[in-house]
Amino acid sequence: MERFTAAEAKQKFGQAIDKAQRAPVQITKHGRCVAYLISSEDYEEEQRQKQLYLVSMLKQGLDDSKAGRTVSLQQIKADFAKL
Repeated sequence: MERFTAAEAKQKFGQAIDKAQRAPVQITKHGRCVAYLISSEDYEEEQRQKQLYLVSMLKQGLDDSKAGRTVSLQQIKADFAKL
């Protein structure tokens, strides 16, 4: 993966964009990752995948509810308290 410091990314923004068309570009600041630059196609695909996942989770929840597979709010709170 290509990496640019924030200063380099600012100076060479056109290069960073070109490189992001092929693979994500990591942007670092003070030695730590602060951002990724990705192509619009990669971003759109990621958003589409998130949407498909949410729809499948909603469908699963509806199917579980219709089948009587439910959990009480108290059980959810107890499960989260264990974390």
